[in-house]
Amino acid sequence: MKYSLYFITILLLLVGCSKDEESYEVFEFNFEQPANFPNPTYDFENHNITTEGFVLGRKLFYDNRLSLNNSISCAECHNQSHAFTHHGHDLSEGVHAGVTGTRNSQPIQNLAYMEDFTWDGAKDKLLDQPVIPITEPVEMDEKMTNVVAKLKLDNEYQQMFSKAFQKEDAINSTNLLSALSQFMGGMVSSNSKYDKYVRGEKGGEFTAIEKQGLALFNQKCASCHSGELFTNQKFMNNGIEENPNFPSETGRARINSPNPFATVEELKQRDDYYQFRVPSLRNVKVTFPYMHDGRIVLLKKVLDFYDDDTFPKITKMKNLDESLIQKNDKGEITSLGIPMTEDEKVAILAFLDTLTDYEFINDERFARPN
Repeated sequence: MKYSLYFITILLLLVGCSKDEESYEVFEFNFEQPANFPNPTYDFENHNITTEGFVLGRKLFYDNRLSLNNSISCAECHNQSHAFTHHGHDLSEGVHAGVTGTRNSQPIQNLAYMEDFTWDGAKDKLLDQPVIPITEPVEMDEKMTNVVAKLKLDNEYQQMFSKAFQKEDAINSTNLLSALSQFMGGMVSSNSKYDKYVRGEKGGEFTAIEKQGLALFNQKCASCHSGELFTNQKFMNNGIEENPNFPSETGRARINSPNPFATVEELKQRDDYYQFRVPSLRNVKVTFPYMHDGRIVLLKKVLDFYDDDTFPKITKMKNLDESLIQKNDKGEITSLGIPMTEDEKVAILAFLDTLTDYEFINDERFARPN
């Protein structure tokens, strides 16, 4: 895999006003591999993250022209202050007033390390992922050809595409997706208190309750939220009850089914029915609400859900993940979920707070261009 590791140097230059000069914000960006992270999955060989591509991708990410009526951008549902989730929204409204999707907006962070994208893994390449929100009727509802046509009318974009891809007339859908993937692939969150703790850096000193929470997390949660990405990147049925508002939601089953016309009842018989991608817990304190449809607002309530103590309770579907089924020595089911005391939940929540990367959510390189 070919990619360069450099210390990031930020040179903010507000450049010239003449017609022939660049008028957009320019800075140097280099992808830096965190010492405690696994190897990236990002395709550096064919779509290397360059400064020009990253800057172009950032401008596109915040541009309303990617939507049907030029009313919303990618950033509409992915706010930096909350790790690029849609703060306060369980489901997001797209370009059509009153029309929402069926799933909660996922955070955009560390995508350069992910194997699949979206809640059901509909795409396995970051390059292809933006096609979904751009073209989905309940989101941006635009055609890629229309987006390209709009961008070609913009002189600044003509300059930026030519510079990023080293040729004239470079505005096309392939390069548009490449630029977006470079921007999103470069959005690495790796400087939380937890990261500094494991790397032995200043600012990473854990309190007693944070250490206790880490130990409990490793004992009770890390089989699914594993590694430095805090996800095993698998698709699992966690027992969340089927949402009656979305009877056609089947999770991973729809993606894996060999029959694109399979009915919901047929998909319910599959082992991957209502399986969703295990989300990363990085920045989890600020990425509420939770679950694939955003039905749980408070992080404490998520722990309550897994403790099988209070509403909502875990539902015993036939493909409920085995890790959530507690049995006695005779193999009899004794409970569902993950037993936790209230004191243990307090400690786990204290640890989860250490996963918030304030440097990431305040990083000007990822912010809306001037």
